[in-house]
Amino acid sequence: MIGDGGEQRMAEKNSMDNNKRVKRGKEIDLSISCMVNTEVGALLAVMRMSPGDQCASQFIPGADEALDTSLMSGLKSLRTFIFSIQQDWHSVDPSVYLSPFLEVIQFDEIAAPAVASALSATIKILKLDIFDSTTPHSREAMHLIVDAITNCRLERSGHAADDTILMRILQLLISCLRCKASVLLSDSAVCTIVNTCFQVVQQSASRGHLLQRSARLAMHELVQMIYAHLPEVQRGSRNLADSDNFSSLNYGIGCMVDIFQFICSLLNVAAEVPDFNAMPSSPDEDVESFALVLINSAIEIAGEAIGEHPKLLKMIQEDLFYNLIRHGSHSTPLVLSLICSVVLNLYNNLRSLLKLQLEAFFRFVCLKIARGKLHSIQQEEVAIEGLVSFCRQPMFGIEMYTNFDCNPLYSNVFEEIGKLLCKRAFPNNGPLSSIQAQSFEGLVVMIQHIADGMEKSRSSKANSNLLSSNDASSFNSNLIRITEYKPFWTEKCERCDDPKAWVEFMRVRKYMKKRLLVSVNHFNLDEKKGLEFLKHAHLVPDPPEAQSLAYFLRFTPGLDKTMIGDYLGDPDEFHLKVLKEFTSTFDFKNMILDAALRNFLETFRLPGESQKIQRILEAFAERFYEQSDEMFVDKDAVFVLCYSLIMLNTDQHNAQVKKKMTEEEFIKNNRNINGGKDLPREYLSELFQSISTNEITLFDQSGGSVEMTPSRWINIINQSKTTDAYIFCEGQTQLNHDMFSIIAGPAMATLATVFEHADDDQIINQSMEGFLAVARIA
Repeated sequence: MIGDGGEQRMAEKNSMDNNKRVKRGKEIDLSISCMVNTEVGALLAVMRMSPGDQCASQFIPGADEALDTSLMSGLKSLRTFIFSIQQDWHSVDPSVYLSPFLEVIQFDEIAAPAVASALSATIKILKLDIFDSTTPHSREAMHLIVDAITNCRLERSGHAADDTILMRILQLLISCLRCKASVLLSDSAVCTIVNTCFQVVQQSASRGHLLQRSARLAMHELVQMIYAHLPEVQRGSRNLADSDNFSSLNYGIGCMVDIFQFICSLLNVAAEVPDFNAMPSSPDEDVESFALVLINSAIEIAGEAIGEHPKLLKMIQEDLFYNLIRHGSHSTPLVLSLICSVVLNLYNNLRSLLKLQLEAFFRFVCLKIARGKLHSIQQEEVAIEGLVSFCRQPMFGIEMYTNFDCNPLYSNVFEEIGKLLCKRAFPNNGPLSSIQAQSFEGLVVMIQHIADGMEKSRSSKANSNLLSSNDASSFNSNLIRITEYKPFWTEKCERCDDPKAWVEFMRVRKYMKKRLLVSVNHFNLDEKKGLEFLKHAHLVPDPPEAQSLAYFLRFTPGLDKTMIGDYLGDPDEFHLKVLKEFTSTFDFKNMILDAALRNFLETFRLPGESQKIQRILEAFAERFYEQSDEMFVDKDAVFVLCYSLIMLNTDQHNAQVKKKMTEEEFIKNNRNINGGKDLPREYLSELFQSISTNEITLFDQSGGSVEMTPSRWINIINQSKTTDAYIFCEGQTQLNHDMFSIIAGPAMATLATVFEHADDDQIINQSMEGFLAVARIA
């Protein structure tokens, strides 16, 4: 009986709980009904006002009958409906109670206050989450809201009223993506939301600062919400080419690709060479900085997930990075700072997929500006700030050293950054300047990270068998002996899983690279003596082999470009083999002829002798024909057109030529060159426009161009597809002593001199920290 009584009490308790829930649910539904009723009443009140006195809230007797239009009828019907609902609000079709408000929003002839009131009501409904993704017909309702925003006429009366509408639209756009039903929006609808927000951003430029600021913040928030969804999107879940079903799918990678492409395109509005003294900042700079902030937000939020989506990744690898480098080298301090922030985020999230792009950024932007030759003090300071930010990343130094400094195909990124910081930190007479102080901070941080790596290496049991070879007192690069030639340009470590073998491979590679740079001086002074040194140092086989010599001429930095051109144009049989191997290092797939020719001619100076030019262009034509599409019938057609382009380049850009060749004359000169037939007129016209507007640069003797050109960028992209995988160095700390030995001389001199001249406590403390780090390394 006791058990039966307990069950009865439990049943009574459950019944009471259910009754409470039902009662609570009814109270919530009633509360929602009252809220919607309030919004309906407020909107009707505004619509009944005299158009001239709406702001003064004056009513006209009988206006209700005069304005009893379909809009007001819909609102009155809704007021009746909301108190007669027999089901909970969550189950009601949202279109029923949204449509009367949305009709007002879209109606052209209604006054601005009424539109603002309808927008506010819609915002409140979304914020209260009256419906979600499980509510029947919620997908259709969400798209009705987006359509209403799109069809809303933005300019109605005066600036103040219009600004109110624009502010409400911004709030509604954010609410659309923040509400629980936002997952039901299609890619097309999300793109429409972003596009509408950007239209408000554009309109706000001529209005008050508050509206402009609000519009930009709204755009920023939209981007963050959209790309926060990226990690949830499964790779390959969306066929972007399937446009038939595009609008019916929930939003995902499709809209993210389109939006990111749109944001990146905003970078192209900036002037090529801005006026750094302009005050205030130019509109171009304003748009550019706004775009960079949005790009940075997308990358911060999406993070590593970007690497799982090929279209997004390709956009970053090819288009975005090119624009960052192009604008970074000629930008204001503000834009340069934002660019450095974007690249730092890309480094932290995607560096394994951006190896050559990162190297190019350091070469053509940060290092170039930080050297302080052709840029303002403010730009130099920002560039050094950017470098120091990278140096603060614990693995940055060792990863730059292993991926670039130890690879003969690439520049010495770590060494150049380290020595640059030493140079810019070295004090003059007087207190340290801001640039000197920042450079010194970066140098100390770099040394501290090296010291941390040394301590990890010594304390790690996994590296205990390497202590003798890594100890500062035992390792000496002069002890490395190379007794035979190995194809070090393309050689890979066969035992990367063996730390000892990997370290030895890296050290030998770095040694070969040092010897290679020594050979440059010999070659530039005397070609024959340079080749003898290459054989003696086992940098090429003995007797020389064409491919190894071609790699030397193609990839070794600092070679005299004129001497390379003369060597390649020589009629000797071995030289012709080297020329063929040299051209085989280029990838001309999917490239138009002038871009391929620019890429080719950037690596050497074309000789002046016509026969040498002919031999070089014949080799180029053969390689281009091998990799081109079916447009050209044979390599001879490519050769003739190449020669014609060289002549056109001279004609268009030589000041001594008074009468310039016209496009029609160029096309006429190249008739019947393709196996007796004409090449497409559009193709020839494109070549003419490209050459006439952008000269094919033939380098001076040093070949020291420091500008990123489209052809050079194409070459970087092609190389990135076949380059070695990026080396992550978590736990690989055995090369830290090698790193310090490269910068030890200038670093110690800088530490000592700064400490001697310092009169600031912070600088003195940094100096002491630097000395302590050096002691840990030793």
